[in-house]
Amino acid sequence: MNSLFNEFKEIDLDKYMLRKIRFEDVKDIFDMYGDKEVMKYDPKNIIASIDKADENISMVHKGFENKWFIRWGLVNKNTGEVIGTVALHHFEFDKEKAQIGYNLKKSYWKQGIMSEVMMSTIGYLSKNTSIKELEVSIDCGNIASIKLAEKLGFILEKRIDDNVIMSRALQ
Repeated sequence: MNSLFNEFKEIDLDKYMLRKIRFEDVKDIFDMYGDKEVMKYDPKNIIASIDKADENISMVHKGFENKWFIRWGLVNKNTGEVIGTVALHHFEFDKEKAQIGYNLKKSYWKQGIMSEVMMSTIGYLSKNTSIKELEVSIDCGNIASIKLAEKLGFILEKRIDDNVIMSRALQ
């Protein structure tokens, strides 16, 4: 699993691309993480300014360099716009396990995009990494995300405070 951090891999997903977030993506990152509706279930991570978005991108790069987490920018190939993110984090290297998370700009909701992206991403991780299990941690009120996780084959494991923890095996 450590090989995930050898070099930042881009993942081609037909209409979309998962790639390293760049400093020139700062406006797209601010538009998404600064949107209170997008961040409704993660309000402590709202980005309040372009400067804070720039700092966030630096933190994302540092997270990869230090093998803490990977956050890809989800790019619409037709426009070049970063419309979302997909992240792997909370690695348990000895168990070949990680958590996966995702965000999507509000203007792209309810179009099946994240379902398509996550199915392809899970397929990629299954074929190209040693990860054997993925988990998601979702706020109990985020019904759309819970339904997406169920559609992707995640099964409820437990509840912790206001979150559900769901998991699925890979490979």
